[in-house]
Amino acid sequence: MEQVSLLEDQSYLYDKRFLNKYAGSIITDPSTAIVELVANCWDAYATDVQITLPDRKQGRNFKIVDNGKGMTRDEFAFIWRTWDYNRISAQGQSSEPPPEVDGVPRTVFGKNGKGRFASFCFASEYLITSRKNGQEFVCKVSRTSTRPLVLEEVSFKAEGVDGHGTIIQGTGEIPYLQFAEEKAREVLGGRFLANPAFKVFIGGRAITFNDIPEYLSKAEVEVQGFGTVTILHIDTKKADKTTKQHGIAWWVQDRAVGQCNWSASDYSRILDGRTTEAKRFTFIVKADFLNEHDAVKEDWSGFKEDCDVWSKTRAAVQDRICQIIDGTSKEERANTKAAVKDKVGNSINKLSPISKERVTTFVDEVVDTCPNFGETEIVQLTTILAKLEQSKSRYGLLDILHKCEPDDYDKLHEILAEWTIGMAKLVLDEIQNRLRLIGELRIKLQKVGIDEVHELQPLFERGLWMFGAQFESIEFTSNVGMTQVIKTIFKDKVGKGTRNRPDFVALPDSSIGFYARPSYNDNHDEDGVSHLVIIDLKTTGLALGSQEKGQVWKYVKELRDRGYLKPTAKVDGFLLGDKIEPGEAEPNLHGDFVIIYPMLYDTILVRAEKRLLNLHKKVKDAPFLLEQQESLRSFMQPVQVTQMELAESVSSPCK
Repeated sequence: MEQVSLLEDQSYLYDKRFLNKYAGSIITDPSTAIVELVANCWDAYATDVQITLPDRKQGRNFKIVDNGKGMTRDEFAFIWRTWDYNRISAQGQSSEPPPEVDGVPRTVFGKNGKGRFASFCFASEYLITSRKNGQEFVCKVSRTSTRPLVLEEVSFKAEGVDGHGTIIQGTGEIPYLQFAEEKAREVLGGRFLANPAFKVFIGGRAITFNDIPEYLSKAEVEVQGFGTVTILHIDTKKADKTTKQHGIAWWVQDRAVGQCNWSASDYSRILDGRTTEAKRFTFIVKADFLNEHDAVKEDWSGFKEDCDVWSKTRAAVQDRICQIIDGTSKEERANTKAAVKDKVGNSINKLSPISKERVTTFVDEVVDTCPNFGETEIVQLTTILAKLEQSKSRYGLLDILHKCEPDDYDKLHEILAEWTIGMAKLVLDEIQNRLRLIGELRIKLQKVGIDEVHELQPLFERGLWMFGAQFESIEFTSNVGMTQVIKTIFKDKVGKGTRNRPDFVALPDSSIGFYARPSYNDNHDEDGVSHLVIIDLKTTGLALGSQEKGQVWKYVKELRDRGYLKPTAKVDGFLLGDKIEPGEAEPNLHGDFVIIYPMLYDTILVRAEKRLLNLHKKVKDAPFLLEQQESLRSFMQPVQVTQMELAESVSSPCK
């Protein structure tokens, strides 16, 4: 018996689920399917599209008719039989108008050819009739359980046929769809109203702006000296896969000028990378006066770039659209921030107040400036940051090192033996930042009559550690309540304070900062302040004396009298300037808990710098890190920049 080769039959077998998986929502979702079918009409440069939605109860089949360029029989056979048909490769990215239509080329939707399967969402089989170049063909399109696409020619006329266009008529079983006409109008109106020359009708009634009230808002902009522009904002609520049919559509005397899209100027002035909005929003701008001022090109493909009226109008419209986008997304951003903080709230609440503020500020800034980031990504980033803030290793290790005596090598070796390269990098990074801070202060203090409120206070706020190892704790935070008390006490003398640091009090000749570490009762609840640090910065050129010391003591007494400070709370007051009156260099003691130190700026900087440089050397030269020297050297080296202008141009935040 002769054996037949398995390869003799070259036909392929398909599971009945193949086409649904291949085409996806184009076949299963009516909203997607109707958009794909109308997009095909757009690509064919139709100006009129008539749609009849199926109704199983009334026995009405689906039908869509367009007056586009149509297809010849050969074109249809090639397109419908080619899987993954590349429309752009075969026909280009734009579609030219038919000879009798006055218009500019359209940017096409079609890309992978899957849109031709959309009719199966509304009918189990259909007839397609198309006319082009004097030809007309009719073909039945169906599918079986083993063949995803079956084509049967019904009729063909090779010549003598007038006109052009395509008709798709459902002929098979009418599906039961939960797809109302109102929904179809909303979906299509949100995407195909940008060009007034493209009319879509459902049930004989044109789709208009009245069909999309939920998606539409209106604004007007006055262009000084020229006229009023009307802006219609269409928000599809859900971002599409591409920006096609989204962007700004300019209308002049009810005629589209150019394409509806986002121009390079729009991206730079309006969107700033907000691609979600770019795929959701369409703005129709009606500016009839532009034609009166000869701003439109003769072929209506765009505007004359050298026209002053166009330049001013475009800028005014872009500014208004930017405001609309920001306003529209404000509530969404607030909801995202709340959702992120809710998910990472437990981690955030374990942090110190200053760390908590840093993390919550980070969430706000990422949501505002990086709209491409989804909620999941922001939660992940925030969780990482919270863990870094929660880790006190860099503060704790620095605290231990500060307290080591220079000759306590055994203890130092014991500490460093427990370190990892990661811990060493954390500490070296902190030391380098602190040295940089000291350098900034030195430069500022060279100026006589320095504005201590705006120039010194922001730097000293980051430098509490300079006053001693006991102030390394991250539990010391700026105390708002005490600041408000002092503002009230000195309300008649208060000068102008810094806008950026509202937790400081600005007096005529100084800036006073209050940093507190909380105390806790037996139930571990916060019940006041255990340690208060007062830093009183004096401007350069003003000598420190008994009057200045007394002022700090006055603050303490007032805080005690008003119940903000317990008599047993430890208070360290630091009075800083670049001069000290003769005989006033010694600290003032007030009982067992309050001490006020007059101190030269230079003294505290030299002391802090010496401690830091010693620490830097100890860490960098630790025996266990000898094998990691190359890694540490690379870590400490700045990034080499060879194209400064380019680097600066891309360094702005992602907005």
